[in-house]
Amino acid sequence: MKVYADHAATTPLAPEVLEAMRPFLEENYYNPSALYAEARAVRSAIGAARASLSEILEADGGKIIFTGSGTESDNLAIHSAVCAAGERRRVLISSAEHHAVLNSVDALARFGFTAERLPVNRFGHVSPDILKSLIGPDVCLVSVMTVNNETGAINDVVSLCRIAHDAGALFHTDAVQALGVLRLGAATAGFDYLSVSAHKIYGPKGVGALYSSPDVPISPLIRGGGQESGLRAGTENTAGIIGFGAAAKLARERLERDTARLRDIKRVFLKETEAIPHIMVNSPPDGAPHIISLSVEGIEGEACLLRMAMAGVQMSMGAACDSASVEPSHVVTAIGVPSEYRRGTMRFSFGRETTEEEAVYAGRTFAEVVAKLR
Repeated sequence: MKVYADHAATTPLAPEVLEAMRPFLEENYYNPSALYAEARAVRSAIGAARASLSEILEADGGKIIFTGSGTESDNLAIHSAVCAAGERRRVLISSAEHHAVLNSVDALARFGFTAERLPVNRFGHVSPDILKSLIGPDVCLVSVMTVNNETGAINDVVSLCRIAHDAGALFHTDAVQALGVLRLGAATAGFDYLSVSAHKIYGPKGVGALYSSPDVPISPLIRGGGQESGLRAGTENTAGIIGFGAAAKLARERLERDTARLRDIKRVFLKETEAIPHIMVNSPPDGAPHIISLSVEGIEGEACLLRMAMAGVQMSMGAACDSASVEPSHVVTAIGVPSEYRRGTMRFSFGRETTEEEAVYAGRTFAEVVAKLR
């Protein structure tokens, strides 16, 4: 049996999304910046995709800027916030953020900013009380992800955003792993910036988006023409944007159904791993329904990954962007996994089409592989 258990890395393109994209890969190839009727029709389709994404984000009145990825969206948010920082020179982020945020913020040191990492608990949550104790009038930006991409921990980003605003700071959340599994309520929550990506919700790779509230600044990273209202230059990835809009519509329609199914799949999988001795579950019981992080004492993650792949189960040791490394990720260290467990940390992430039979097979195979490695 083949089981794809790495949906947190990427998802397959939904058939409905491919069908929505197809005309814009074939006959509707026109540049949306042109003035003739066919090009205006393409521009109108991009507007419809923007409206679809705005609806799932509940982004009433906010801007939706299409980008090339969730990573670009994170960078655009951070760049925009610090460009408007004035005398505020501190940035606070969680110690379990995605590298798109970590590396972007660390690069600010050359411009006189101080980046500080907020500690997290054993699942990857940032405590609002800790943020409250560390924030001050010199903080320009707080960035905390909505759902941790390795453990599935769901942060109380609404409370964190309120604390940031009370101190006069802007708030950004990387919601890449939350889109399609949580209601985000961007406008109601008061987020200043929120980043998402299409390929995590059965859309195409190569397209992301940044939500920004109506009254916060955007300072473009990519300058040139006037695309995206002058906020992100470059001819639009029309087919990708249309695909994102279609994926967002599908995710909005299926959110409750998909979430319930994924929670059932998660329970089935975890039941098969209960008998493994010396195992830690790094994902909280109330975490995202599709992500499960496990640490096993006394095994090497790379060897486990290879044996699982040979048995037909595709999963990861952590974030896909770190797949070239066999060292434990910064998240594993941040959540305090004991040293004897760290190198045996694995991530399983299930999706819309995962069956209970596949979850059982993945869990049983994992137990067998661990026993053989030991």
